[in-house]
Amino acid sequence: MTTNERSSELERLAEALAAALGPDAVRRDQPLARYTALRIGGTADLFVVAETASALRRAVALACLHRVPFRVLGAGANVLVSDAGVRGLVVLNRARATTYQPSGHDAPGGAAGVSAESGASLSTVARQCVSRGLAGLEWAATIPGTVGGAVVGNAGAWGGDVASALVSASVLERGESVVEWLVERFEYSYRSSILKRQARPGLLPAVVLEAKFSLQQGDRGALETQVADMTARRKASQPPGATCGSVFKNPRGDYAGRLIEAAGLKGVCRGNAEISPVHANFVVNRGEATAADVEALIALARTRVQAQSGIVLELEIELVGDWDGAAQELRPPVRADRRPRQMRSVVHGD
Repeated sequence: MTTNERSSELERLAEALAAALGPDAVRRDQPLARYTALRIGGTADLFVVAETASALRRAVALACLHRVPFRVLGAGANVLVSDAGVRGLVVLNRARATTYQPSGHDAPGGAAGVSAESGASLSTVARQCVSRGLAGLEWAATIPGTVGGAVVGNAGAWGGDVASALVSASVLERGESVVEWLVERFEYSYRSSILKRQARPGLLPAVVLEAKFSLQQGDRGALETQVADMTARRKASQPPGATCGSVFKNPRGDYAGRLIEAAGLKGVCRGNAEISPVHANFVVNRGEATAADVEALIALARTRVQAQSGIVLELEIELVGDWDGAAQELRPPVRADRRPRQMRSVVHGD
């Protein structure tokens, strides 16, 4: 597709989005830094905010119809958006409707649960469950990011994860059909799912619209005490300020933060980005840092750790947008797929 053809498709998509979501819904060349936890990122060609799952579905369907690449962005807590920005459409997911089902005779089988749209804050949903005396998501009370991002990335902490709590999720496939995926279909592994493993540019995406989690009736006081303890421990062990969470996955039998610290990189800076002196698996934006600054620290940590220990650290965060060839080497390899091509990928942020 030529530059003129891409420009025409973008314009037609902008007009269709305005008709579907309202005349003021579409923004052009929207800076993305304010929508990411690191406060870093270039501009999106087109940008819309989806306040409901229905609006999210319409925006995605129109992008697919007009063959325009797109990205769904949640809380921006597990991504690094390039300084060059994102080509195509970025949909900010603020679909947050949530329904809590306590255990009892009115619930199927007497089971408790919660259903949340994919733009809902995972930590908020977890804390609301705790306030209702519902157990099963308390481990998520300190995790930043949205429900949709958590489902795609199998978010977890304190011995719990999405794989252990998810019942099913409504997934929009190819911008056309909404299909209920049972938890087994996600083929979860450590901080990954089939959607995350197969995500790549150029394929029609699948997008999580809503998720259902299984809960149990618990002791509210005990759950609140547990959450307070986790919150205090997290504040003591992780840096404040603008960060994107853990940069690397923990390798089997070890910790990425320990390996980076052992390589002597705590407190090392590139530009205004710093490997945190508090926890070496966090990069902090000390003010006006660029994505290139963060990328340089990521590459440095990966190189030093491999040279010292032989371990190749794998990114937990996702590189989003236009990156040069050096940054592409940091991305995990695309894995073989057993599903039809049109079912493969997901474009969904935390």
